[in-house]
Amino acid sequence: MKRLSLTGAWLVGLALGALLVAPDVLAQGRGQGFRACPYTPYLCPVSATCVAFEEAGKVVRTLTESLGPDMYPGMAVVVETKTRGEVHVHLGPVWFLERQEFELKPGDPVRIKGVCEKPAEGKGHQAVVAYELHKGDFVLLLRDAQGRPYWEAWRKK
Repeated sequence: MKRLSLTGAWLVGLALGALLVAPDVLAQGRGQGFRACPYTPYLCPVSATCVAFEEAGKVVRTLTESLGPDMYPGMAVVVETKTRGEVHVHLGPVWFLERQEFELKPGDPVRIKGVCEKPAEGKGHQAVVAYELHKGDFVLLLRDAQGRPYWEAWRKK
């Protein structure tokens, strides 16, 4: 009898423990893990004028950067163009781009579509946030027409 009550108490304790642990365990079922995305659609600063950007050129170098302190590291490329010189192009977060299975090397010919700040007088580099990157027959889609990144899951209607 004593053995039966100990077994029953043990089973009840195990069931209560499973109920307390289960929500945390079940919440992890999202493939590679859930990441809150801190990126917001690109908003042009009020003091500057944003203009559409479309240019072809060759990749000079690739680098890792972040647009803000609370953002994941992002990938950028410097592209040498015929009409605008060297242009700094921000593509998107590294974790998103790694899943796209593409490679950019110095010397690769590319075409970039995006938005940029109208450069101030005397400013050397032009900074671009890319919507699309074309390399050969392939297109890397990064943002929609409103500037919302494709790596964000939720969209407003």
